[in-house]
Amino acid sequence: MKKIVTVFSLTIIFSIMKVYAQDIADQSPHGEIKWDCQVCHTSASWNKLKEPTDFKHEETGFPLVGTHKFVNCRSCHQDLKFAGVRTDCANCHTDVHQGQFGIDCQSCHTPDNWQNQREIFSMHSERNFPLVGVHAIADCEACHVNQQINEFGGTPVDCNGCHINDFMLTNNPDHIKANFDTDCQSCHQPMQTNWQKTTFQHVETDLHGAHAQLDCNSCHVNSYAGTTTECFSCHAADYNQTNAPAHNTYGFPTDCNVCHNQNQWEGTQFDHLQFTGFELRGAHAFILCKDCHVNNQFSNLPQDCFGCHETDYNAVPDPNHVSNAFPTNCMNCHNETAWGQVTFDHNQTQFPLTGAHVTLQCIDCHSAGYTNTAMDCYSCHQEDFNSTTDPNHASNNFNLDCTQCHNTSAWSPSTFDHNQTQFPLTGAHLSLECIACHASGYTGTATDCYSCHQQDFNSTTDPNHATNNFSHDCTQCHTTSGWEPATFDHNQTQFPLTGAHQTLDCIDCHANGYTGTPTDCYSCHQQDFNSTTDPNHAANNFSHDCTACHTTSGWEPATFDHNQT
Repeated sequence: MKKIVTVFSLTIIFSIMKVYAQDIADQSPHGEIKWDCQVCHTSASWNKLKEPTDFKHEETGFPLVGTHKFVNCRSCHQDLKFAGVRTDCANCHTDVHQGQFGIDCQSCHTPDNWQNQREIFSMHSERNFPLVGVHAIADCEACHVNQQINEFGGTPVDCNGCHINDFMLTNNPDHIKANFDTDCQSCHQPMQTNWQKTTFQHVETDLHGAHAQLDCNSCHVNSYAGTTTECFSCHAADYNQTNAPAHNTYGFPTDCNVCHNQNQWEGTQFDHLQFTGFELRGAHAFILCKDCHVNNQFSNLPQDCFGCHETDYNAVPDPNHVSNAFPTNCMNCHNETAWGQVTFDHNQTQFPLTGAHVTLQCIDCHSAGYTNTAMDCYSCHQEDFNSTTDPNHASNNFNLDCTQCHNTSAWSPSTFDHNQTQFPLTGAHLSLECIACHASGYTGTATDCYSCHQQDFNSTTDPNHATNNFSHDCTQCHTTSGWEPATFDHNQTQFPLTGAHQTLDCIDCHANGYTGTPTDCYSCHQQDFNSTTDPNHAANNFSHDCTACHTTSGWEPATFDHNQT
């Protein structure tokens, strides 16, 4: 009950205060405002404000930012009628610039700090004088001299306005003497951090090499206007003093660029091909001019090798160029890298070098000279030909064309292709030494088997070739693989072997020899005929044609076709 009474009492009190506040508003020292007193005041004291207050300044249309948030209200609201305070900066802040930059303080200043001139660079750019280079770090007073503080109107924006003393005092080069333009930016750039860094461009003559490092006064001794750009104008003394070669004596062109460059006077580069038609290559590119231009002779010099190297040609003993009548075109063997590095392409001659010939010294073949040297093998290898005994080339009257057996790799081993003859080698003949067949020589050697194998023929006893008067054509039974085993094709005779005859030894039928052997059955099987008793062939006077009942498969069983009777 007590709690209900308290709440009711507070409600009555606030209602009374609200009525009272409305009455006060009509008589408020702040004038007409839309905020309730309780936003800032408390019931404890009218003069002591709430901390913090519930008042939101942004609702006035002027939000407090930067330093404004921390200043005392009375700093701006000196009158209790708050609505009468203006929002422009000049209302509170004295214009120390005296109207030179207008009343918009925010173009340079910010609410954060009155001294924070964030727009100073933009302002300078808008007035056609951007702050760059050393200007960007200079104090304002360095340019705005003798002006009252914070007053910057009337300061010149051209270089000459501030730097006339620098222009007048500079002597390298002397700007006054050289009649230089007072537009400093033709040589000096605002972006540079000091006065000495210049960017002057030689319009007619670009400075390169050593010229770029020279002091201006080195070329511009007396003046800067009308200075010639020809090398000779500055380098006449160098031209006249040079004696290797003597430029003046031999009338060298005064256009120094033909041989020299801007890096240095020494170490010339002369396009020998362009001006003389003789390109310098190899060792020629590194020798001194005087080595060819003896006694400073620069006209009518020979351009062929022999014209300069005749002494070298005559002095060479190995081989002697003169006695061998070598051509005077040195390039056939020599090159321009070095006289001693001789290369002769023998493959361009009628006798290309191959095999062992490649590694020979020239004198090995050209001991008698280099002209009319024979190209056939025998002319150089006659001694090898005559001294060979296995086989003896001379006694056997071998062909003098060595290439039939030999090659350029080496005299030995030799190779002879017997297959290119009328007697190709096969079988066991391939492994034989030449002397095995050619014991009596290499000419007129017989190609039939019997000529070499007569002893084999005569010594054979099973069967005896000689007594049986066998054919001398050994190939009927033998092959080149070996004398044994021998093979005889009985089917090529008038008595082909069939049945049991195929397994018999030759001697079974040829006991009396191989010539005149009968081919009828009875001649070999008479004993079988006479000994048969069932039926008795002899008593019954059977026909001697055994094939009527018997076959070569076996004497028994026998078959008789009675239908043929």
